[in-house]
Amino acid sequence: MKLVRDVIEIMLAMSGIVVRRLQVMTVLALGASFAVYYFVLLPKATLTWAVWYFAWATLVHYVLLFGVFARTDNNWAKRLISRYGEERGYALYETWMGFVFCHNGLSTGYICAASPVGLEFVPAAVLPLAGIVCSLIGLPIKVWATRVVGIDTYYYKDLFLRRPVTAFKAEGPYRFLNNPMYGVGHLHGYGVALLSGSLAGVVAVAFNQLCIWTFYALIEKPHIQEMYGGSTPELHNAQHNIIS
Repeated sequence: MKLVRDVIEIMLAMSGIVVRRLQVMTVLALGASFAVYYFVLLPKATLTWAVWYFAWATLVHYVLLFGVFARTDNNWAKRLISRYGEERGYALYETWMGFVFCHNGLSTGYICAASPVGLEFVPAAVLPLAGIVCSLIGLPIKVWATRVVGIDTYYYKDLFLRRPVTAFKAEGPYRFLNNPMYGVGHLHGYGVALLSGSLAGVVAVAFNQLCIWTFYALIEKPHIQEMYGGSTPELHNAQHNIIS
């Protein structure tokens, strides 16, 4: 069934694995990442390690985003295209972006696992219910939005190439939400933190959301306005967003 295949492919892409362009380098990097996470970090989960891991993952994530898409004449995207051409340059960038997507999610989950405390003031019956509701709203909306704009757009291929890579239509969640990925799409992160009872996890998700909105305001929105020739209600709905 196409819908099921699409959902699986999108979920994998959100985790850093773009199946349609899977490369050996990607498999090795992500395989090593998951192995270290599950066999080294998780068995010795401490809040100190979790904070350092989250700080490193967040720094790498946004250094990459701002470096690749900086509004300069010599940003990293232009350097990659100049040296390797569009296809190879984008393939390298996509591998790096998959790596940071992976660690963005793992580091947030690690904080929840390392510090499942801090929300004891919330009634015990409320936390799991709120976590489930947030997860059941946020993740489907994010997957739905990604299915509308495409995995290439999820990975910012249009920003990388400085031209549209798909014909956008205001469908799915874009009919009633201006920014489904950066907004409602983040609810599943809060859901995981609530289910874990982790105040540190809630703070980490909120900080990550603040960072991505900052990137959107400073870098992504101006790029999109230039590519699509201005800011209109239809364009505002088309402004796609990532999340990790």
